[in-house]
Amino acid sequence: MDISVWFIVLIGLPNALIWAGIWPLALEGLGSYAKQGSALLIMGLSGNAVLPLLYGLWADAVDVRSAYWILIPCFLYLVFYAFKGHRLRTWNIFNKQN
Repeated sequence: MDISVWFIVLIGLPNALIWAGIWPLALEGLGSYAKQGSALLIMGLSGNAVLPLLYGLWADAVDVRSAYWILIPCFLYLVFYAFKGHRLRTWNIFNKQN
């Protein structure tokens, strides 16, 4: 069996560990909007069902190994959110008070 298949299987571990940290960071300070915030997080989880389809399309069109590149922006956003994004209170890029 190709080792790349095992990497796909093992990618669930860091995702599970990251998600446990993202949930409380995302809901912190929402107050009465915590239900809406939780709903958005659940929709994000459900939206992850699209990525395997995109991976499959890319793998069929180009090749299996280069299709892994589709995951890079997702993991880059997770790293951004872990270090800085969770502290943002507004998405206004001109607001320097973040």
